[in-house]
Amino acid sequence: MLRVFYISVLGIVFSVLTNIFTLTSEMNFVGYLVFFFIILSLYLFDLMNFDTPNYSLKNYLIVFGINFLFFLIWFLMSWEFWLIVFFIIFISSVVLLRLIINLSVYNVKPVTIYGVGDLKLNLEKSLERLEGYRYINYCGNIDDLEQFVKKNQIKLLLLGKLKLEDKEIDKILKIKLRDTNVMGYLDYMLEIEKKIEVSYINEEWLLNAYGFEILRSKIQNKIKRVFDIGMSIIIGTLTLPIMVIAAIVVKLESPGGTIYSQARVGENEKEFMVYKFRSMSQDAEKDGAKWAQKNDPRVTKFGNFMRKTRIDELPQLLNVIRGDMSFIGPRPERMVFIKELEKQIPYYGLRHMIKPGLTGWAQVMYPYGATVEDAKCKLEYDLYYIKCYSLYLDIIILFKTLKTVVFGKGR
Repeated sequence: MLRVFYISVLGIVFSVLTNIFTLTSEMNFVGYLVFFFIILSLYLFDLMNFDTPNYSLKNYLIVFGINFLFFLIWFLMSWEFWLIVFFIIFISSVVLLRLIINLSVYNVKPVTIYGVGDLKLNLEKSLERLEGYRYINYCGNIDDLEQFVKKNQIKLLLLGKLKLEDKEIDKILKIKLRDTNVMGYLDYMLEIEKKIEVSYINEEWLLNAYGFEILRSKIQNKIKRVFDIGMSIIIGTLTLPIMVIAAIVVKLESPGGTIYSQARVGENEKEFMVYKFRSMSQDAEKDGAKWAQKNDPRVTKFGNFMRKTRIDELPQLLNVIRGDMSFIGPRPERMVFIKELEKQIPYYGLRHMIKPGLTGWAQVMYPYGATVEDAKCKLEYDLYYIKCYSLYLDIIILFKTLKTVVFGKGR
């Protein structure tokens, strides 16, 4: 919401300026394209983050460079006032950024955790990465908690326990009814970490949990299908030259077919053939199916590049158009690995409640990994996506995927 506010204010400033200088309709259109690419670039370079206390000189120079580059393009189309609007927009973007950070977000809030064990450790690790909070460790019992909260002016009390005793509930409720926000472990992981911890949920939690609308809403499914087809056609058209070049290089680099097809598990555990540009040597699985590895020796040089930029997955646009896959969803896995993972990871089969995707929440939120623990962590993000699905979330994933492609962070 802060990003929407930030973009909206800059958009209003930009619109007012273009009206002041009375641009022609053609120049106005070009101007809004310039504005769009400026905003997109700021997002891709992480320059619209409001959860950080300070921006370095390097950050501001990048903002300046992005604005200057796109306004220079405008200047080449002979607009005489470009320099004036350039400086006003640049100054507005920096001033507004600082105002949002200083006034509404970066107010350091004291936080503590009530509980012990793994849950407390997990929360502590999360808080280490969370800007805007100052963690104060609490090691006492429930009788001293209220006084500790008052003394340290705690604004957020996290519960590192799934079940509380009656005495604990009574004490913590008094704290909550005063000036302290109280958040349970699962709620924290859902709202802050954007995942569902499968190790600590059960059937009762799933029964009572809100969300999961994508499983029963015909309207949302139709919207998602229109989004899938639209994005597949647009991206397929834009990347057609890239796919042609990729096909030629794959064929020239090593013997074997250009397109690699493989059976993967889709919605309701139905298998389908997924298509990719071949990124491994022809005999990569002569000894049977194996987990992909980081720096996998079976991957060709160009295959490694394709994986980092996600080019190898472009043929899956055909799977999306056919309806085997969605544009965004859990990544499809092979049946041989699924059978193994279902034995070790609780609720692993829940990821097959919706169509698999070409990209997904787990792919943009979790780094590459090839272990059972990695699969469990990715499942937690996949379940969050299924539970909290919205078109807005799909758009967020789309932009995060674009960032992955631009900076070659795929795998």
